[in-house]
Amino acid sequence: MIDERTGMVIAMLIGVAGTTTIHLSKGVMRLGIQQLQTARTQNRSTRRASAMYALGVAMNFTNPLWVILANRFAPTVFYTSMYGVGLIALVVFASVVLHERLHRNQLIGVAIVLLGTTLVGIGNLTGHMASLYTANRTVLVGFAIAWFVAAPLGSLVLRRRSLGLQEVFFGIAAGGLAGLEAVVKGVAQAGAVQNTLLPTDSAAWWLFGASFLGAAGAFGMIQWSYLRSCRASVMGSVYNVAYVALPLLLTVLVVQEAFLGVWSIAGLLVLTAGVLAIGSGGTSAGRVAPTPRTG
Repeated sequence: MIDERTGMVIAMLIGVAGTTTIHLSKGVMRLGIQQLQTARTQNRSTRRASAMYALGVAMNFTNPLWVILANRFAPTVFYTSMYGVGLIALVVFASVVLHERLHRNQLIGVAIVLLGTTLVGIGNLTGHMASLYTANRTVLVGFAIAWFVAAPLGSLVLRRRSLGLQEVFFGIAAGGLAGLEAVVKGVAQAGAVQNTLLPTDSAAWWLFGASFLGAAGAFGMIQWSYLRSCRASVMGSVYNVAYVALPLLLTVLVVQEAFLGVWSIAGLLVLTAGVLAIGSGGTSAGRVAPTPRTG
């Protein structure tokens, strides 16, 4: 049996591997969409572009596997707290391959997001590890349903607003859905003595199965953001904050003995500052400035 501290470290290392894969998937899907649009405009074959997009989709849908594996060793927040690390891979890919231009404030914001992620990780390792076994499932399910309904409705309301605002909204909506998926899976896998790789009772299996709706919803919101010409690097940064922050806050809401320590609170505040810095930049992206769409 693995001791508690070792389990924490393993879950966080799985988080680093998972976040790198998932972040790169966003850039690969964006590249596939760009190539498809170019190929159709120039009446060329779309086979290569379709393969690129399919690769990004396949990479994106490995997220539940990383979550399931990490939840076996520690509560969900140890996996999600590492998510900001993958931002490095996405920013490099977006700059080198997608030719996205980021303003100085946005680059500073990315660095702040990484700092905030580090602080949250320190808070998890030095704080109390609250098990999700005692989580209030009624509150959890109600919160998840409300978020799932609000995300698409909000995107419709904001369809004619500024690109920057839409990037922030889509990042929060998609990141929250993905974070909900991780927490619901964590509750389903939680055991009285230790976490399990798969649920052990019928109620937990229902939660486990329903959690995949969060992954599907997050995927849909990401694609929707690309149709609105949102930048992968900016939307992905906001997505990170939501994915790290929501599981922490939601755990406090549904688990009676859970609380946020000083490190975690500081990390969340720094993450918020990072989002504000990212959102304060301009709206240029790539070689052609994007135009918000009405879809």
